[in-house]
Amino acid sequence: MTGIELFNIDTEMFLVGFFLFFAIVQLIFIWGFFSHFAFAKRKKSTTLSTYCPPISIVICAKNELRFLKKNIPILLQQDYPCFEIVIVDDNFDDNITEGLKELIYNDSRINLIHISTNFEIHYGKKLALAMGIKCSKHDIVLLTDADCYPKSNTWIREMVAAHSNQHQIVLGYGAYEQKNGIIDKLIRFDTLHTAIQYFSFALINKPYMGVGRNLLYDKSLYNNNYGYLNTYRTISGDDDLFINKVSNQYNTTCVFQPAAHTISLQRDINFIQWLKQKKRHLSASKYYKKKNKYVLGLYWISNFFFYFFLIFLTLASFLLYKNMKLVLIIISVYLIISLSKFIIFAKAGNKLEEKKLIRYTFVLDIFFAMLMPLLQLVLLIKKQERWN
Repeated sequence: MTGIELFNIDTEMFLVGFFLFFAIVQLIFIWGFFSHFAFAKRKKSTTLSTYCPPISIVICAKNELRFLKKNIPILLQQDYPCFEIVIVDDNFDDNITEGLKELIYNDSRINLIHISTNFEIHYGKKLALAMGIKCSKHDIVLLTDADCYPKSNTWIREMVAAHSNQHQIVLGYGAYEQKNGIIDKLIRFDTLHTAIQYFSFALINKPYMGVGRNLLYDKSLYNNNYGYLNTYRTISGDDDLFINKVSNQYNTTCVFQPAAHTISLQRDINFIQWLKQKKRHLSASKYYKKKNKYVLGLYWISNFFFYFFLIFLTLASFLLYKNMKLVLIIISVYLIISLSKFIIFAKAGNKLEEKKLIRYTFVLDIFFAMLMPLLQLVLLIKKQERWN
């Protein structure tokens, strides 16, 4: 039996139908969802806002003294009338008290909390976060990480300005510092791609996640929903899962102007370490609400099969069936999808000041389309890792 007989006209049209279906699904996500963020207008600067309620910045750290020594002085320079910094020392191996001695004793805004546990059950970062929020003095908490610093001295003001009695949750953007190398591109493109998704859905009143590097919410919202009680079984996704549980079309808004960004200091990791980190972050998604899992799952599945059928049909049509018209149709559909994605990523990248990533859109989109299903498969058969 020849290749042509195996790949007859009926089979060919059947596979083309699948390809076009997944292409249409991708277009729906691109223009029906992601365009809401890509073309959203930046709000005017809010640095002169008179709404300045007291704020508790909560930071959990584990063996991150070097980051705290660099970033806490930057946080203390925030142009905001009343805030505290709650640092949760989660089983530090290094001496945080001695390392931050001068700052702690000379600035009353710093509140250091020690956790010393020998639990056999590993709660990841959630126990530290719960302790930090519980010990915070003020009614609004603003979360970031030990390796993060604000992009401007008006970060708090920008985030707080979006807060109101109605909007109890404010989603921000946590960028990564720019470095050289492939890992840098993977980390930053993944961060941008994720931001496009959660900002877009928040803007159409369907929020589903936030990032703990830059997130504000009411302490009462945390207490009234029992905090992280229902997600202690997971080792990752603390704030991600909390926002997925409590956010809705009424109580959530987002801020994405550059002055409201935080910047994370990238650690020196190799590709395997990055994969483990990505897998750990992705592990929380299986605990999302069903509707969120279905929608996000459809996006990634359609992205994977779009490229799969693109490659398979192009090769099969060219090598087996010699159908150049079909090859041209397939390539035309690919160009439409790719151009659409490029426009969305270019607009979003400019908005989030990630312009240098735009040139890598075509290659990295294919890479993540292939990677995500593989990581999900690995998550089904491997245990989660501890927070370290």
